[in-house]
Amino acid sequence: MKLFLLLALAPLLAAAVPARAVSSVEGAVEDGAVLFDGSGRYAKAVSPDAAPEDRARLLADFKKQVTINDHGNPAEREALDSMLARMMESPSAREVAARFIAADARVELTLEDIPGSTIATVDGKKTLWGTRGLTETNKVPPRVVLNKFFMQYDRDYGIGTLAHETLGHALEAQTSGDVGRAYLYNTNEEENARMIGWLVRTELEVKPEPEIWQYMESPEANRESLKMASVYYALTLTSEEMKDPAPQYTKRLAAAEKSLKGLDGKVEKYEEWKKLLAHFVNDHKMDAASFQSRKDDIENALKAIPSSKKNFEGIKKALQGQLTFFGTENGKQYLAALAVASEDEYFRKKDAVILERRERLAGLLQGTTQASTAPPPPAGQITWAQFTELVKKDKESCPFGGPK
Repeated sequence: MKLFLLLALAPLLAAAVPARAVSSVEGAVEDGAVLFDGSGRYAKAVSPDAAPEDRARLLADFKKQVTINDHGNPAEREALDSMLARMMESPSAREVAARFIAADARVELTLEDIPGSTIATVDGKKTLWGTRGLTETNKVPPRVVLNKFFMQYDRDYGIGTLAHETLGHALEAQTSGDVGRAYLYNTNEEENARMIGWLVRTELEVKPEPEIWQYMESPEANRESLKMASVYYALTLTSEEMKDPAPQYTKRLAAAEKSLKGLDGKVEKYEEWKKLLAHFVNDHKMDAASFQSRKDDIENALKAIPSSKKNFEGIKKALQGQLTFFGTENGKQYLAALAVASEDEYFRKKDAVILERRERLAGLLQGTTQASTAPPPPAGQITWAQFTELVKKDKESCPFGGPK
């Protein structure tokens, strides 16, 4: 995720976007000409079976490119150091880290409290809800902020976030070359970072979360579903959509309005479920403890409503602002520049890189399914399928007349 919102870039992009390829360093590295010809400095370190000393040398050199802001707290520095070391156990992380060094890219890394974050209980496990990390690409060097909750919770997921932000967004901000800031508008900028983070986590044998499976089943559908996840995602475009973004933004504006209106209905549904849970416990005398996971799910969903409302309102405002901007003289120049940028070779090269990484991830997941990798549900808990069946039977025949 990037803090540098696209709508702030529109006037800047309108001035001019050269239609040239990526920088020579990025192009050469992506082609494998510099690091992976068997004689490169890190050829041994990036191999899957790299020796500990080769991995250690790469980590040490990579950390020279990283400035850690620990706010004077040794525990924060220790946490970030351990996350960097763990990340380098992944072959994909080492491969991109070598590119990072070759490009002489830099990054500032820090742990901070991120507004809107909370710890939710899911199937009895404390887990982070909210923004895991973000990259301020307008800073020099880019500034990567990781959620401070990673010091206590979901550390392995945090490793994937670290790779996503640092080896994805922060590196891309420094190697996009003459295509300039237009790369921020393209969906492959985020998709590339997601692939890096997912590859790193999977290589470290972290259980795949549902979104990975959704993406692998249909990258296009998953990409489309992201459009209502944040203002940033709502404004991103494929290379084809960059040629004429107005129809896409109009469609997304309608979707945001529909989602916003639907929140009241969701609250009513969740409150109804709460009454049903109480009904089964108080009237049918079922074990309250067996409903705890479902109770947590409902409370978590209700807790997320205010942030969802704020998100959809932000998306509406951003899309309306962009559509209005398109009608101005600067807006017309911006649209023309975006259309030119859409044909840049940079995007075609990045599409190929994403496809290669997707195939690599598919290979890592081969032989597994979402069901086979999902953690087992806590013992003694009513599942959602069982809860649905209870509700169905209760509506058909309830000696107590249903919930009051």
